[in-house]
Amino acid sequence: MKRKLIALLLCAALLLAALPVGASAAETSFAAKAGAVLPYRLGCDIFRYIPDTAKWMEKGLYNPDPFTRGGYALLYYLLWPGATIVNGIGGLFMQHECGVCVPDYDAPVMLQSENLAYSADAGCLLEDNRTCWTPTGEGGCIEIQLETENAVNLAVIEEIGNQVQYFHLQAWVDGTWQTVYRSEKIQRLRLCGFEPVTTGRVRLVIDKIRGGNTPVRIKSIALHNEPQREAKDFQTAIYQRLDGDVPSETLARGDVYADTFARFYDVYNTVIIFQAVNWDEDGNMIFMHGEDFFVRELAAQKEIIARRSNPHEVKIVVTTLPDGAFGNGQENVNPYMALHWADVADQMVDFLVKYDLDGLDIDWEFPHTADDWRCYDSFIARLDDGMKAVKPGAILTAALSGGFLGMAPGTLARFDQIQYMAYDGFDEDGFHSSLHEAQKGLAAFVQKGVPAGKINVGIGAYGRTVDRAPNWPSWRTQEGANFWDCKYYSAHYGMDATYCSPAVAGDKAAYALWAGAGGVMVFVMGTDRLMDDPFSVAGGVEKALQRYTTGW
Repeated sequence: MKRKLIALLLCAALLLAALPVGASAAETSFAAKAGAVLPYRLGCDIFRYIPDTAKWMEKGLYNPDPFTRGGYALLYYLLWPGATIVNGIGGLFMQHECGVCVPDYDAPVMLQSENLAYSADAGCLLEDNRTCWTPTGEGGCIEIQLETENAVNLAVIEEIGNQVQYFHLQAWVDGTWQTVYRSEKIQRLRLCGFEPVTTGRVRLVIDKIRGGNTPVRIKSIALHNEPQREAKDFQTAIYQRLDGDVPSETLARGDVYADTFARFYDVYNTVIIFQAVNWDEDGNMIFMHGEDFFVRELAAQKEIIARRSNPHEVKIVVTTLPDGAFGNGQENVNPYMALHWADVADQMVDFLVKYDLDGLDIDWEFPHTADDWRCYDSFIARLDDGMKAVKPGAILTAALSGGFLGMAPGTLARFDQIQYMAYDGFDEDGFHSSLHEAQKGLAAFVQKGVPAGKINVGIGAYGRTVDRAPNWPSWRTQEGANFWDCKYYSAHYGMDATYCSPAVAGDKAAYALWAGAGGVMVFVMGTDRLMDDPFSVAGGVEKALQRYTTGW
């Protein structure tokens, strides 16, 4: 009993030491991961960065059986004494927090080519950096042999650099290798969520690598059987136009189609209607298609939402300052708001009350100068105060980017939700809505002082061509689309385009859940496939939430 008490006290002390400034133990019940963009709330008390597992075991502070710890089954194979590398060059290493690299165990090289369709790589460790597994060519494969069979539903892979262009994970199930996950990118810290499988062997295969002299460097792999957790406050927002999938026309197509469309609202609990209103040159709100259209379609929209199967509440919010407000393009909004910000705020408050909305959304892209940001601060303050005065429960949200955060800290505090636009930020390969981008942007918000719990991580349900031109192909009409891949040839634009696949959308949802974010946001419904399509982006989000949360 004394040994267990000492172990608990030491674990608590280590967790408290890992807390970010201002956090409490109640807020952060997870093991911090050195160097991670944000720590994942994976519910574990296995400390990954332990330089000498044997000494911890001697002191009774490390239990090699994960199933005895509160029901969490964290299969960090680098910490499992019985786990070995059975294909590929062994000697994977752990990076201790102090920066000292030590081997967890000497993994033997067992070239069992008769069990694999892939060849093992010789010389797969860097001579000047023995902390990475480094396959020397495409088809490089490493197999993890667990001591016993276990359920697994998540892998977390670290890569140094951005050399992997395609990979897949397989598990040995019922005498065959089954692919459980595949995608284009690993990068800094990649979550790979999949339906649970019970296995004793898992392998990572590098299918495609970038050319040149820079090697692939895989720093670590961790396997998890992540339990479901309660997530009743997790936000799932969707941007939707009333003139795209017109609600009255959806209803007119009959009950079967309307019920199929309503499946979107089993996933989403906040609907943000945009491109419904705009502003004239005198500072007056105008309806994009007339007020009668807005009233009719808003009523039809509510009728469709009522058909959902999920009993959760669905809020309706309207974007009252759209991207490119007053005229085409983004350059007019700053001088326009400098003249009219107070009147615009007051009319928005009246609009909120008149149509009994659940909230308002602001998409001001973007203030540039110090004067622009001061105007933004004044506008948000007046709008928020006005909303609280007439409808205290209404929510105020804003579409923001991690690269444009020049507002005052007090302004950020006024938002109930921040719709983080984790898309349109291209990497060197033209991917515009990757998990890596979401990680970087979320960190930027947190560094600005924004509580992660206010931020919805953005998912693009549309594509961008790899030349970064203003082209937006639709996922709904992309030929050959599947659940896993993000890059496809766009016949319409005559070049490759990248998307956020349903698999990556689900990984973003899981990332938001474990990073303590408020939720996710998808832009836009009109480019997504319906929920009866197995390759719907919304379906990818739903699969992840059903896998890792309760009651969704």
